[in-house]
Amino acid sequence: GMGGVGKTTLIQHIYTNQQVQNHFPVRIWICVSFNFNLDKVLEEIKRYTPAVEGEKDCIRAEELIEQRLKSTRFLLVLDDIWEFTDVDDWKKLLLLLGKSQEKGSMILVTTRQKEIADQVKKIEEPKELNRLDPEEFRKLFLVYVFDVEQYPRDKHHLLHIGDEIMEKLKGSPLAARTVG
Repeated sequence: GMGGVGKTTLIQHIYTNQQVQNHFPVRIWICVSFNFNLDKVLEEIKRYTPAVEGEKDCIRAEELIEQRLKSTRFLLVLDDIWEFTDVDDWKKLLLLLGKSQEKGSMILVTTRQKEIADQVKKIEEPKELNRLDPEEFRKLFLVYVFDVEQYPRDKHHLLHIGDEIMEKLKGSPLAARTVG
């Protein structure tokens, strides 16, 4: 989805949900941004996975991650991928993480690019977040402007200006928050 539509916010709500925390003993959040670099992603995964008993020192990141995630369910969030410099890196990451013997692990990806979503999809179809419909957007905007969903009666003269502003914001929740 487009920037500001709430992709990261939605994933943050999922990531911090207590049931999700209870379901996944290991949770890893990586803000990827511009280029997906496998080595950087692996270093981040290594940094955020807890050590396991009997793990070997001085081994490659891939081997260490494989040891640590071998028997644990994990949630990996790769937030805001803009592009792949090498599509094979994505396949290598999936191959490594797929070695886990524990079923039920999950990888969530956010991106603005449909091409990225098409490349990372494996089992589920990508879910595209779009602009809010006008009525829902109006409610959200009024909450940001007036701190209530219904406008205060003494502020009705501002609604005409607000309607003009809302039209220019094109249903973007981030724009509603920023301008509101």
